Amino acid sequence: MVDPQTPSANLLFRRFSLRDRAALATHIVPISGARGDRLVPPASGGSYVYLSDGPLISLEQRNGIEVALIGREGIVGWPALVGSLHAPFGLVIRGREGMIYRIEASVLIKIAAANPTIAIMLNRFVVSISMQMAETIAAYAAHRIEMRLARWMLLRHDRAGGDELLAQHDEIAMNLGTRRASITDCLHVIEGEGVVRCRRGKLMIRDRARLESLAGGCYGSAEAFYADMIGPFGKSAETLRSASSMTTDLSL
Repeated sequence: MVDPQTPSANLLFRRFSLRDRAALATHIVPISGARGDRLVPPASGGSYVYLSDGPLISLEQRNGIEVALIGREGIVGWPALVGSLHAPFGLVIRGREGMIYRIEASVLIKIAAANPTIAIMLNRFVVSISMQMAETIAAYAAHRIEMRLARWMLLRHDRAGGDELLAQHDEIAMNLGTRRASITDCLHVIEGEGVVRCRRGKLMIRDRARLESLAGGCYGSAEAFYADMIGPFGKSAETLRSASSMTTDLSL
């Protein structure tokens, strides 16, 4: 039986040993998350770490520009693990509603100190997110809206249960720091090429390989690192091949 008090669908949590999961389980509190909810406003105090069981959590600046996206593959709120009293980015739930679990950062620090394999896995995940943020910078430096939009969709496609994404043009434009009209025009072009199908408030991914080509070098390294060092993740054919030959070693 699945314990309702634990994030059973969270991929990072599932990579912990039974012993490590047991050490965390009694301190985890489930909360429901609805689309648009703010877990943490920008620059506010951060005292919790959150694990998603499905909802997408966007790390956003004050102006709504997205710097990273995390779903059931990891955690958010990690600055609190190094003693930061302020979260550098806001945490906003995007996509579908669902269950999110939180644990006090001070408690997680103590548990990780007593269970080094937890600390190793958390550190590996933070490295993968730092790589995702680096690719965010690269995407903005390229000044190509189609590249940024393709990457935005790929990040969500990796974390969605299927090929349908819930998204409004206004939300996409805000996350990418551009005009709504630019998003609409770009979507029209790639829809005409058969890459996506657009419906009101929804995007259906039809050609994943083409999206990866449009994203260029601004997508893929973080996902490959996660697959190599933590476990299978995402929908990229290359990443899935990498994960199939993974030899993660947590021995100390």
